[in-house]
Amino acid sequence: MALIAKIDPPLTIADGTAQIHARPYKHAAIKPGDEIFVWTSETSGGHGLAAHGAVTAARIDSFPNRTGPGEHKELVLDVRIVSAAPLRPLTLDRIAPRRDGDGADPEAPVAKVLYSHALNKITSIESDIADFVRSHFEEH
Repeated sequence: MALIAKIDPPLTIADGTAQIHARPYKHAAIKPGDEIFVWTSETSGGHGLAAHGAVTAARIDSFPNRTGPGEHKELVLDVRIVSAAPLRPLTLDRIAPRRDGDGADPEAPVAKVLYSHALNKITSIESDIADFVRSHFEEH
């Protein structure tokens, strides 16, 4: 299964591994070996499509609330980063005009996924969307 995580920057990579905190959308069943693309929010200083990798571990951890007492649960993914930056950028500027379209161009479904999910969410994506996003990490 292919996944996309839309997170707050920065994406910190140490020894080829990153840890991603997100909430799953529709209880996405995430398991080691799943392919994952990481999108860092441009409105928070990120670069759009930022990395490509594979999930090595997934768990639910508790964290203190940032505002107020108590704690909340987050999905924590350990990700082996295969590519730390796309060869061709994929940004909001490119996909924003297509977010309401039904066109056959591959940007429309990517735009819908990224615009319909809140920040710090992770969701599964269809294979055609994964193919398009993956192509940004490949030579053309």
